[in-house]
Amino acid sequence: MSVRTKDDTPAMRQYHRFKRQHPDCVLFFRMGDFYEMFYDDARLAHKVLGVSLTQRTKGIPMAGVPYHAVESYLHRMIEAGYRAAVCEQIEDPALAKGVVKRDVTRVITPGTLTDESLLDESRENPLVALVAHDGSVGSAACVAWAELSTGALCASTFNGDELHDELVRIAPREILHIEDDSAPATISGRNVAHLAEQIGAVATPRPAWQFRQSEAAETLKRQFEVATLSGFGFHEDDPLICPIAAVIHYLLETQKSGDGTERPRMAHLRPPRRFAREEHMVIDQVSLRSLEIDRTMRSGQTEGSLLGVLQQCVTAMGKRLLRHSLCYPLRHRDQIEKRQRVVAALVEDGTLRDRLHDALEKVQDVPRTVARLSVGRAAPRDLVALGRSADQAAAITSILAERPAVQPYFEALAGVAADLSQLAQTIRAACVETPPAHLREGGLIREGYDQQLDESRSLKRDSQGWLARYQKQLIEQTGIPSLKVAFNRVFGYYIEVTAANRDRAPDHWSRKQTLKNAERFITPPLKEFEGKVLGAEQKATAREQELFARLCDEAARHIQQLTVFADAVAALDVLACFARRAVHHRYVQPRIVDDPVLHIDGGRHPVLDEILGDRFVANDVLLGSVEAESAGSDKAALALITGPNMAGKSTYIRQTALITLLAHTGSFVPADAATIGLCDRIFTRVGASDELHAGQSTFMVEMTETANICHHATASSLVILDEIGRGTSTLDGLALAWALTEYLSKRGCRTLFATHYHELTGLAETFDNVINLNVTVREWQDQIVFLHRIVPGATSQSYGIHVAKIAGVPAQVIERSAALLAQLEVSHHNPASTLRADVPSDDQMNLFTQYLNHPAVDALRQLDLEDLSPIQAFDTLRRLRELVDP
Repeated sequence: MSVRTKDDTPAMRQYHRFKRQHPDCVLFFRMGDFYEMFYDDARLAHKVLGVSLTQRTKGIPMAGVPYHAVESYLHRMIEAGYRAAVCEQIEDPALAKGVVKRDVTRVITPGTLTDESLLDESRENPLVALVAHDGSVGSAACVAWAELSTGALCASTFNGDELHDELVRIAPREILHIEDDSAPATISGRNVAHLAEQIGAVATPRPAWQFRQSEAAETLKRQFEVATLSGFGFHEDDPLICPIAAVIHYLLETQKSGDGTERPRMAHLRPPRRFAREEHMVIDQVSLRSLEIDRTMRSGQTEGSLLGVLQQCVTAMGKRLLRHSLCYPLRHRDQIEKRQRVVAALVEDGTLRDRLHDALEKVQDVPRTVARLSVGRAAPRDLVALGRSADQAAAITSILAERPAVQPYFEALAGVAADLSQLAQTIRAACVETPPAHLREGGLIREGYDQQLDESRSLKRDSQGWLARYQKQLIEQTGIPSLKVAFNRVFGYYIEVTAANRDRAPDHWSRKQTLKNAERFITPPLKEFEGKVLGAEQKATAREQELFARLCDEAARHIQQLTVFADAVAALDVLACFARRAVHHRYVQPRIVDDPVLHIDGGRHPVLDEILGDRFVANDVLLGSVEAESAGSDKAALALITGPNMAGKSTYIRQTALITLLAHTGSFVPADAATIGLCDRIFTRVGASDELHAGQSTFMVEMTETANICHHATASSLVILDEIGRGTSTLDGLALAWALTEYLSKRGCRTLFATHYHELTGLAETFDNVINLNVTVREWQDQIVFLHRIVPGATSQSYGIHVAKIAGVPAQVIERSAALLAQLEVSHHNPASTLRADVPSDDQMNLFTQYLNHPAVDALRQLDLEDLSPIQAFDTLRRLRELVDP
């Protein structure tokens, strides 16, 4: 907590004023060559950043970081989940009268990052705002999300079931919500904070007026400089414009101008686009996690996930688009086939593929560079990188010429290539090939580009010769051979003599500094020279900054063309990535059909295929039939897969889901051949874990996910189930699994169900769209060998004890398990006789009758009760007791 006192200095009074304006931020307060933090901010910086905690006068806690390294400290502060406000000196301290003018020039939050050092180039960094659709409890939510570092802006309405799934796909870093406690309970600050925590985001409350319908339309019109919103597909009463306006307000507040004033608009922010959920296959948060699409379940890292294996894009925007493509597969066949045609062209033409690869490698992160340009934080290296990237527009256009499959991209690039080539030429003519990281000391503008700059630089260069001549002159005059004329940034130019020679210094020299072993002086000629040189340096730096600003303004006038260029490059990079993957790993082009089918010959898991190579065992999938091909073909929609653990059941069902997903992105797939029916959604119920923070057990999580499948799966869905019902008793679990199988078979959705409940295999005799599959196992000398091959038919064994033996369970436990199994094993000879499917009938379905094979049971069956005397009955009972309890 900061406490003002009457003895505060003018600078501390400034600090208190800015801290009151940004109480929820760590205030980085520029003082000379350091950014200082005070009071609680200083203690926090000491804890989070590891910087030394010191004290200012009157015991004020203080911690500081060097100005040239501030970005790395800001990065660490944001990664730790805090917000930061940067207060800069907005006037030259040398020219200041009194306290230096300062202002907060930027507020850095997790969702508003633009600096390269603060971002992961391969992932988007979205900012989300949400508000109730109609202000009532239980209503849908209006959601807007923006990517400040690229300018993308989208909005949509999601109901309660969809909201969490879509936020997981969007993966925001920050969520804005109404701070008013009267907000609907479904999206109140408390609920948003909980939701944000679940998805790894930060919840930020905002004033209610920034979400108000009456303010929203004007905010959008002002930002996009239009008189009506109809051109964007929105109207002024559309509730979706409320969260869009809230996002814009927040961006304008956090991304201030260099003098600390709020920007009138964000030049690079694209007009809002209405997100249509029905255009994409739905991948809910459960499937996103279970299929390890963008990160693994075990480590939470990209490495080992589908994204990690596919990631061969060479541009930063391509890497981000690849993740988006995997999280948002397409739903419409014409769009999928359009991508397939490009991938096929690149697969077939190695020269085209290689030339495009080489050109794309030279393109930098254009969208994020444009964003920094737009908010006034572009560095010299950003400008030069933008020029080099823009120079590739013409080269890529030439590569794509006369290639029908890539005609849309050719046309897009051809429309901007000339303007971007001119921009590249302008930047190349002005800037050196190897630019400095900043302009504090100049060094960006080429010699000969600007006469005024060249004159200042010439004076600076000539100064070295003058200093050498002046030093020689002074040595001759004084007879002090060790005399030096030197310079440092603190004391300027000076004459230095050793302590032993200080008495030989002429009287007209003015003493400037006394050191332990030397004395430093200044003379009128040297002072006059210093003024000229330092003035020339300042003029040169100021002139470079002026020229840099002009070049940035020129680049900013090409934001629209640069955006078109970046979009085309990103799309080409992803499709070229798909093509390289297809060539190097034997992927094939899947046939996309409208029928609900899934025919895969020799399918492979894309991640394990990368790891195992030729050792991976490929398998087929055959669900549904294409009517045009054969009217009498198999119409199975649900496959029950039985077999031991570790044999490959889970791999098989996961790889089927991933192949289906890849096919819907336009990619080729790891298989020998594939026909994929369009799919509206992939559901998974794979594995289980407690959600203790939500008060849910393993079984509750399992049933919740199962309920979601039952309520939302359609005939066009793909359902992947692994071991339903194992979180409860055997009978309960079997009953639930049986009923679910019947339910899904009637729905007709394509389903792969891996189970250890062998009783379920009897359903294939009742339902003509249910088939049995099993994983082949070879037994040899009391050992089992997993062949990992999926074949038709059911298996009657789980081999659980064998797997336990392989896992290293002690032999004593294994032997006892085998003995118990012999006593407790349930008869599976004719499941259909003990279980009856839920088919139309007047008979009540009987539950399970279990028969125990035991010597005592056999002896009881052989007894003739009519001929037993009381003594014989007692003896018989005693023998039976011995059989049961030896």
